Amino acid sequence: MIRNQSIYIGPTIPEHGLSFGQVFFNGIPRRVFELMQTSAALQRLIVPIHLLSITNQRTRVQGSPEQRAYSLLASSRTTNQNDEGVTHIMSSSYYETPVPGRQYNSAGQIVNPADGVDPDGAQRVRVLGTAAAQTVTLQNNATAAGNGTPFAPENSNHTLTFEITGTSTSRTVVFEIAGPSGVYTPHTAFNVTDPTKFGTQTTGGSNTAPESWQVEVPAGYSFRARIGAVVGGNVAVKGKAVG
Repeated sequence: MIRNQSIYIGPTIPEHGLSFGQVFFNGIPRRVFELMQTSAALQRLIVPIHLLSITNQRTRVQGSPEQRAYSLLASSRTTNQNDEGVTHIMSSSYYETPVPGRQYNSAGQIVNPADGVDPDGAQRVRVLGTAAAQTVTLQNNATAAGNGTPFAPENSNHTLTFEITGTSTSRTVVFEIAGPSGVYTPHTAFNVTDPTKFGTQTTGGSNTAPESWQVEVPAGYSFRARIGAVVGGNVAVKGKAVG
């Protein structure tokens, strides 16, 4: 926001070298500044750039201070009494007018950050508590190949740690993830007990030698542990999801 530039939006006054839309950079010239000390009308119509639009609109509202100021200057009455009692132009209320700050938040909404500030100047802060761990069952003692039950994060519980057990003598468990399209593709999981071991599927995991794995599941996505094959018993895949 440019605050050190002002613009004149009154009628052209040749004798004072003023014309509509004239911009003053880095302050106001002395000759204009001296005129402003005695002319409230001139003060109303030389405004910071950021107030151009709203002030220009007010000059077209019949009876508004800005419209009256425009009419006075159109009749070359630049020395009318200063009705604001301003002795120094930089103390004018125009120059102290806050500028609404608009920003996009993460949801794509236009918001004003200042709305989150209390009257005493303190910023409002919303503290989110830690969500309780979410119990997850991906496969419940399955004895045949199948997709099982997919997991979708709730309350920011996006880290899923699960264990593969069962009575089967052999099995293949495939790790898959789906985004908003709903199409599942291979997803890498990391072995909890052996950090060097990771992959998109495993053939391990039983009651006598369980395997523990961990995956990250983004919000809006779902994860499943699909059984590609199972022989000689069942397979269970259960765990906990936390934030």
